[in-house]
Amino acid sequence: MMARYYFNLHECGTVTSDPEGREFASLAAARDAAKEDARAIMCEELGTGCLCLSCRIEITDGEGRCLDLVLFKDAVDVVGA
Repeated sequence: MMARYYFNLHECGTVTSDPEGREFASLAAARDAAKEDARAIMCEELGTGCLCLSCRIEITDGEGRCLDLVLFKDAVDVVGA
């Protein structure tokens, strides 16, 4: 059975709520998708010459309860710094 998860983006003091959500078989699958979303957002940020690693995606259920947080800094491995 699929469950609907909502991905609320917390980005530099601004919260963008996800009104539609997406269906996944598990919270782990939703977390993987949130990591991919975080990486895509970071790619766009890099194009502007700025990268914020303190942003996050909050995964909630239909009642708005936080089920998990995906921190941008945890969605990538930084090497060679």
